Amino acid sequence: MAILILGAEDDEHAAHMREHLLQRGADVELLDSRWFPAELGISFDPGQGRGLLGLPSGRCLAFDEVSAVYWRSYHGVRTPRLPDPEQDFIAQNDARGLFESMLIRLPARWVNGWRAYTLHQTKPAQLAMVAMLGVRVPETLITNSPEELTAFVARREVAIFKPVQGGAHTRLLTPAHLSKGNLESLRIAPVTVQERVPGTNIRIFVAGERVLACELVSEHLDYREDGAPNIRPHTLPQDMKAMSLRIARALDLVWTGMDFRLTPEGTYVFLEANPSPMFLGFERLGGLTLTGSLGDLLLGVGLEVGRASENREDDADHRPRVQPDA
Repeated sequence: MAILILGAEDDEHAAHMREHLLQRGADVELLDSRWFPAELGISFDPGQGRGLLGLPSGRCLAFDEVSAVYWRSYHGVRTPRLPDPEQDFIAQNDARGLFESMLIRLPARWVNGWRAYTLHQTKPAQLAMVAMLGVRVPETLITNSPEELTAFVARREVAIFKPVQGGAHTRLLTPAHLSKGNLESLRIAPVTVQERVPGTNIRIFVAGERVLACELVSEHLDYREDGAPNIRPHTLPQDMKAMSLRIARALDLVWTGMDFRLTPEGTYVFLEANPSPMFLGFERLGGLTLTGSLGDLLLGVGLEVGRASENREDDADHRPRVQPDA
């Protein structure tokens, strides 16, 4: 049985996990979505639920020969461009449709699967689902309405803003951002505005039933901009460990890095859950055993992890867009 790593050869985390799994005696293959359809073959029989992958190396893998998949990154398919626009559109859609059908229906242990990723790409929905669990989330507005945005900001002393989907860092919202030109740009794309939650950055990793946490001390509003944040282990209360597992299960995540703010009053405020978190820096600086925990998930060692993302019929309404590495 083989383990697939969905990602790119030049991705540090994909390469790291491939080497780790090889050292543990696993059969591991990289799967870059951009190989399809020119270099990668996929055949799928929907009626029988059978499929076949033809890798660029010449190796052929039946769907049921894949035991697990580490979904590190999905870069979309790469079809040769055609001179006829209609044929080019059809070719791209057909290639994407088959590749993403494989992502939905390949019966492996997914870390993580289709639904987890679509929820991450619709972060407002993810935030709403976590709030329904009784977890505190920041006061938030996602909007393309200048009037609603200015009213939201007027009710708060300090606010921050960030993209709805991601791709840019969090910024402090200033009066200059509320210029006429900036507000008119909301007609091009919406924005997320939130209260600024005081406190300490907490990163919680969930790997199956394991919960590991660290805190990040940084002067930056968005710690990702800090080249040398102070990362140290953080002891979670038992109720937060249990809540972290509840959040992960609600979002179909067996592996995740969740960001919280711990307020001076001791409240954990949920910000987001990433289905493919970068973890090497947290492991190196925070002393967390993340490589081994992720490796155990993929190998099925000591963990009761179900098969594949639940291939629910309603998942077909969620199509993942191409996303950068998280």
